[in-house]
Amino acid sequence: MSYADLDPAAGRAGRLDCVCAPGEEGKGGEALARLTTGFGLAILAQTLVLAALPLAAAAVAPRPSLAGLPYALTLLGAALATFPASFLLDAFGRRAAFSLGASLGVAGGALSAWSAMRGLFAPLCVGALWLGLAHGFALFYRHAAAAGAQGARGGAVVFAGGALAALLAPGVMLFASEWAGPFADAATLAAAGLVDLIALIIAVTLPHALAPQRAEPLPAPPVSSFAAATIIGAIAWFVMTLLMARASPTLVACGVASAAVGGVIAWHLVAMYAPAAIIRFTGTEPPPAIALVVGLATLMGAAALFSAGQGAASIGLALAGAGVGWSLANAGLMQWIYGAGAPTRLMLGLHDFALLSAALAGALVAPLL
Repeated sequence: MSYADLDPAAGRAGRLDCVCAPGEEGKGGEALARLTTGFGLAILAQTLVLAALPLAAAAVAPRPSLAGLPYALTLLGAALATFPASFLLDAFGRRAAFSLGASLGVAGGALSAWSAMRGLFAPLCVGALWLGLAHGFALFYRHAAAAGAQGARGGAVVFAGGALAALLAPGVMLFASEWAGPFADAATLAAAGLVDLIALIIAVTLPHALAPQRAEPLPAPPVSSFAAATIIGAIAWFVMTLLMARASPTLVACGVASAAVGGVIAWHLVAMYAPAAIIRFTGTEPPPAIALVVGLATLMGAAALFSAGQGAASIGLALAGAGVGWSLANAGLMQWIYGAGAPTRLMLGLHDFALLSAALAGALVAPLL
């Protein structure tokens, strides 16, 4: 590398690597492919955690009322990660931000698996918090793709990667069940950590890609519009997480095996990301208001079906419907936010913090219902 390859404007004291030019993001779609793979691995890890953590927590919790605490801590961790992730992406670049998030997932998966095997509740909670922090960082893959050279289409590719990756979860859980026997939940959590390790390896190959500078910077969206979109999104996340927190225990109570629970959760995750990806790929985005209204109505209908469900089939159908509703609501939400301007990093941090705080509230309310 010669002096001509350096970017003096990116230099910071003690960080020689930041002087390296970030590279051409759009060339060959390499950066987008890595973002898609990283997000897909994050969704796969999330699917494994969603399927195994509630069951592991129920087995080791000192009393039933605390069984929902580890899952709630994953959401707390995700909410706490939003502001560091938002500012790290701009200050240090996506390589540092996504690598830090993935490393937390590796540590969280290892600690959670060990705690589940030993029957230790407090360390399981710590591991769950770390897994949540990793998920909070991974949420910014979608913002990084949307801000890239390919715009909304890049976001569609990333969402499609998440949907496809979720389909790998049933196979991973089946292997864990056959290999680990009674420790299948611990093995599944360990697998989530291993998936994050692969994501870490990919993250360190990303270009630094500090926040792209536009020739003509777009103004930030109006505060009133941004706040309204965030509130509506928070409602969708609250309802979705309320259902997800109850999904695994409810399915097990219906006689569904642990590996099959992973399959239901996987298809639920596919339903969460595939519709938005298809809408963006085809270029047939409905007006944001219509997408939000239809999405919320579908989500509420699915919640009613879940509450009235008397068997595994109806529960699975309700989860799939909830995923579709959540996806449509978020498609309208992203279109609303980015269509009105370019959100600042503080806005993005506040937005994701509000969504994940609502999700945390849903997880805390779930055991009470």
